[in-house]
Order: sequence, then C-alpha cells, then structure tokens
Amino acid sequence: MTGCAARLPAAEENRRRWFDPTFKLMAVKVLPGEHYVSRDPHEMVVTVLGSCVAACVWDPVVRIGGMNHFMLPESNEQEGRPVTRSRRYGNYAMEALLNDVLRRGGQRDRLEIKVFGGANVLASMGDSGGTLAIGERNADFVRRYLDEEQLAIAAEDLGGRHPRRIHFFPQTGKVVRLFLRKGIEQAVLSREISYRRQLQETPVEGEVELFG
Repeated sequence: MTGCAARLPAAEENRRRWFDPTFKLMAVKVLPGEHYVSRDPHEMVVTVLGSCVAACVWDPVVRIGGMNHFMLPESNEQEGRPVTRSRRYGNYAMEALLNDVLRRGGQRDRLEIKVFGGANVLASMGDSGGTLAIGERNADFVRRYLDEEQLAIAAEDLGGRHPRRIHFFPQTGKVVRLFLRKGIEQAVLSREISYRRQLQETPVEGEVELFG
C-alpha cells in the first residue's frame, strides 16, 4: 500500500481498512515496508511498531500527510563500506514517502515531520558484540537521515522497551501514540523477525500521548 490510489483485493481491503468507533474515522493500516499518503479528512493512518520506525510527514498548507513503516535489518558490514542493501531500504522508505507527499502538492520547506518507534522490545533483539540493538540503530538512522536532508524533526518518541501503536491524522498532522500492553511484545517481536527474514531474502525494490 503506497498511497490513496492503491487497490487491494476485497478481503484484504476489509482487513486493512475499517471504521474506528473511537475516533469515528476510517482507519488504514500500514504494514512494514509500506507507506500511505492521504488528504481525506475522514481517514487516519495506523501502524504498530516495535523496533521498527514510522515517520509521519505533513504539509500544513495543503493539509496532506503520510506515514511509512520501516525496519533496517542487521548488517555485518562495517561503517565506511559501500551502502548495504538493508541501508538502501531505509533510505528508500523515507524517500518514497517524502516524494509521494511532494508529488501530491506538499512543499519541502513546509513539511512537519514526527518520528516514532525504535524500541528495544526484548533483549534478544540486540546485536552481538556489544553493538547497538536494532531499535537504537533504527532511531539513530532516522535522526541522521533527516539531519542530512536538512529536514527538522517537529516531534519524536523513539527508544524505550515497549511497542507502540501510532494513529496519524493526515488532515491535521496530529499523532496519537499508545504504548501497548506488555503481553503483546512477543507477538510484535515475532512479526518483526518474520519481516526481517523476508527483507534478507527478497531483493530491494497503554499510555496515550498526543503529538499536535
């Protein structure tokens, strides 16, 4: 799912889109490796993050926004070596979202960007050899990427140990973050491990807080 025009099979469409009775809006779920851009005032974009990171990008003038969901798999290559496939995937996820917002009328110097996720959900997510855990690496990556692109971070909620659910409202740019119950951590971890395995095998192409 890469934008409002994306079409899914009927069964998948129903599973990925639903009416949320709490917010009284249509919810659109973004899975790892996807992004979704909308200016529909009746939609919100939702994702669940463990060690993954989501960026929410919003233009306050044309009132269009989007959210991605990406995770950088572990790499054994040293700094200074050519960019790895997994690193390119992180770059692609950010560039694809930014370009989609700009293509639909956003303007680079107006963009408001908020970033979330990068939790170290379980100790088993850490790298060997004392290197940073994958969640910390993802958080470091998105900060560094936006700094290099000279794009300011308007708000961030990165790190910690608990998974999050993110609700992004593309008409207003607001984000609601909920920490998920501790018992959900293993399910989030299992999904992320499965996704990391797919990335390695596939060629690259609770508490509530409002972030206004």
